[in-house]
Amino acid sequence: MKVLLACIAGMSTSLLVEKMKKEVKARGLNDIEIKAEPIENLDRVVGKYDVILLGPQARFKEKAVSELCKVHSKKYAIIPPQVYGMVDGSETLELALKLAEKD
Repeated sequence: MKVLLACIAGMSTSLLVEKMKKEVKARGLNDIEIKAEPIENLDRVVGKYDVILLGPQARFKEKAVSELCKVHSKKYAIIPPQVYGMVDGSETLELALKLAEKD
C-alpha cells in the first residue's frame, strides 16, 4: 500500500511521515510506503498512491481533493487535528489502514 500525506508547507508533515515509517517498521508492515507532497502536486501524483491523507491545515482544499480522488478511485481522509498536532504516527497509520480496508 502506498500512502501520501498531502500538506501545505511540509515541515510537520515530514515529521509525521518519519513517525509513521517507524511505526510501519515496528509492526513489520514491509508493504507500506509513505511519502509527503505539497497539495499543489496532488493532481500529478495521485495515481501513484492508494490512500491520500490531508493535513488538517489543508482542509480548505477538501472539495478539490474529493473530486480528484473520486476521478482516480482513491480513498482520502483528513488527519484529525489532535492526531496531527501530537505527530502521532501510530494513529495516523491506523487511519490509513482503516481507510484502505473500506470498500
